Amino acid sequence: MPDVPLVDIAYQEIRQKLLNGQYLPGSLLSESDLAGKLSMSRTPVRAAISQLEKDGFVETLNKRGVLVKEIDVQELYDMFDLLNALYIYALDQFDEHAYDLDLEAFRTYLDRLTEASAEKRDRDYYENGLLFMRTILEALDNRCMEQTFDRYKDKILFFVVAHRSMEGKHRPYTGKKLYADIYRVLCDKNYREAKLMILESKRNLREELLRTGFKAISHRHA
Repeated sequence: MPDVPLVDIAYQEIRQKLLNGQYLPGSLLSESDLAGKLSMSRTPVRAAISQLEKDGFVETLNKRGVLVKEIDVQELYDMFDLLNALYIYALDQFDEHAYDLDLEAFRTYLDRLTEASAEKRDRDYYENGLLFMRTILEALDNRCMEQTFDRYKDKILFFVVAHRSMEGKHRPYTGKKLYADIYRVLCDKNYREAKLMILESKRNLREELLRTGFKAISHRHA
């Protein structure tokens, strides 16, 4: 079927622009414009939009176009709560069992996010931070936990990159210190301290998002 690869191309191209913060929440996209930019007909673009709608990134509005969905702060909190629960569970398991952590992978992601912060590459910074945390789950070799993480990773990435693109261009990349500290205590197998760091980070993140107006952003185009 000739349209299948075109659907995949359209899906990936639009998805990547969403994750890069090129299509921000509240933006109204046109199937015709997207098809023109991708040099294809509207049929594969429409199918790609349908998949992105299922993923929760966009919403098709009758006779108006394709709306990039707003940042839902409660949904963001819920996703962070879920992933943090997975991290804490994994670290509890490390205390009870002799799991091998891939410290080289931690170091690689830490170096990449540090480099991205220096070069102000928002997506690479946040994506490598998420992959750093995913490495904690990989040590358990629990496919369901990894799939759960993967299900929400890009949605979180979309929200935080969009937030920074809209409001936080001049803010420092403070998270790299947290990742460096977590890496340090994991090297020492101090899993209790790693858990405390993650829980403290969760509290600080919630306060920071509210302080910097994240809730207001989520309703800006309502």
